[in-house]
Amino acid sequence: MNSQSERTPDSARYVPFPRSRLLTPDRGSRPRNVLNQLVALTAVFGIGAGGWGLWLEVSDLRDRAASRERVSEACGGLVDPDKVLDLNGGTHRARAGTDADDSFTVGSLPGTCVIYRVDEPGTSYGHFVLTVYTNPSDRYANIVSGWTRDPFDERIRETDGDLTREADEAPEHPIEDAEVDEGALGHYDDNSATVKALCTTGEGTDEGTGEESGEGTGGGAGKGGTTSVNVMAEGYYDDITFQDRQALIELAHDAAFKAAHELGCTAEKPVPVSFPRLYVPHPRLVDSAKARGTCRWFRDFTAREGRGRLPDRALDAPVGEQSFTEKCLLAVSEKQVRSVLPGLTEDEHRGATLRDVLRVAPWWMESASFFGDEAREVVTEDGLGDDQTQVRPGTAGRDRAAGVWWASSTCGGEPALHTLSVDYPYDEIVEKRLKALFHAYVDDITARRNCTDVKYPEPSAFRAD
Repeated sequence: MNSQSERTPDSARYVPFPRSRLLTPDRGSRPRNVLNQLVALTAVFGIGAGGWGLWLEVSDLRDRAASRERVSEACGGLVDPDKVLDLNGGTHRARAGTDADDSFTVGSLPGTCVIYRVDEPGTSYGHFVLTVYTNPSDRYANIVSGWTRDPFDERIRETDGDLTREADEAPEHPIEDAEVDEGALGHYDDNSATVKALCTTGEGTDEGTGEESGEGTGGGAGKGGTTSVNVMAEGYYDDITFQDRQALIELAHDAAFKAAHELGCTAEKPVPVSFPRLYVPHPRLVDSAKARGTCRWFRDFTAREGRGRLPDRALDAPVGEQSFTEKCLLAVSEKQVRSVLPGLTEDEHRGATLRDVLRVAPWWMESASFFGDEAREVVTEDGLGDDQTQVRPGTAGRDRAAGVWWASSTCGGEPALHTLSVDYPYDEIVEKRLKALFHAYVDDITARRNCTDVKYPEPSAFRAD
C-alpha cells in the first residue's frame, strides 16, 4: 500500500469550495481554481440580484401606476397624483380611506379625500388630505368664540408648565405670488395650504381686442350663486419640509382652479403661480412688545396706552395686503398671571385659582378679520358649542354667550367683518380696556386696507352684564 506521499495523480485532494467542472474547469492550480470559483459565484449572485432588482423596479412601477389611479379617483381628478405620492420623501404605494366621506367627485361637493401611504403589508400611515368646498357654504364657516376655540387646548393635556408659550397651531401666512397681490390667493401654515378661486361677475371683452377685460371680477357669483371655490391641501404627517410646503400650495392652487372650471365658475387667475418666498410657520408666541405683522396694532396700542392687565405675548404672522382672513392671537404669560391675579376682585377672577389659570384656563384673546365672501361665512359659538349665530356684514355688536365683539366695514367694494374674541373670565378682568382696544384694532386694519363705512358696536356692548 502506497504511503500518502506516493498517491497517484488521480487521488482526490481536499478543496475548500466544492465546484462543478462544467462551471469552473480546472485551471491547473488550487489558488487559481478557488479564484475562478469565487468569480463564478459572484457572477451568479450578480445575475440573481440584477433580476431581483429588475423585478422590484417593475413591481414599484406597477404599484405606483395603481396608486396614481387611486389618488385621482378619490380626489375627483383635481390633483396631480405624482405630486401627491412624492410628498414626505415619496412612496410608490398609496390607498384612499375607506370611509364614505374619504373620497368625492366634483359633482358631490363639498368633499374630502384622504390618502394613506402603504409600507409594510397590512400597515398604512397618514399622507395627504384634500378638502374642497364652495361659498356660500352650509358646512364650512369661520367660527369665532372666546369659549370653544381655545388655542391652547392640546397644550393643556400635554404640558404642566408655561401653557401659553406655544399655541396648538401655527398662524396662517399669506401666499405671496409674484404676479398678484400678497394673500389674494390664500394662505398656508405649518402643514397645510388653502387657496381661493374667486368667481367673476361675468365675462366681457376689451373693445377692439377680443380679450377678457377682467372687469367686475370682485365679489361676483358664478353659476348657482357660487362666489368662490376653496381648497385646502394638507400633509397628513409630521415635519413638513420646505419642498412639501411648496407642493401643498401648488396642489391646492391647481385643484381650486380646476374645480372652479369644472363647476362653471370663471376664476380670476387659472394659471400656475410662482412663490418668491416662503416662511416656516411656528406656533411659538413672542413678547407682545416685539410683535409685528398682524399683531403690530397691539404693540402700538400698548406702547401708547400701557399694558396693565392686557396680554404680554403675541402670535403674529406676515400681513397679506389682500388676504381674505387675518388673525392675531394674544395671551398672558405665567409671569404676567402671577403679577395680575393677586390684585383682582372676586367678581373679576370668578373664583379661579392660580393653578386654574396656569394649568387649565389660560387667559387669551384673538382679533380676526374676514373679507369678501368669507365675511358672509362668520358665526359665533356659545360656551357649550351647541349654538352658532351668524354675524352679518354691515352690523356691529356683541355676542355675550360667545365672548365676541364685532365691527363691520366695506373694503375694496366688498364686505368685511372685524372680530375680537376674549376668553372667560378674562373678558371681565380687562373689561375697562376692551372698548379702546377694539377700536384701535378696527381703526388700524380698516386704515391699512382703505376700508370705508366702518360700523362699531355701541358703547353699551362693552359694559359688564
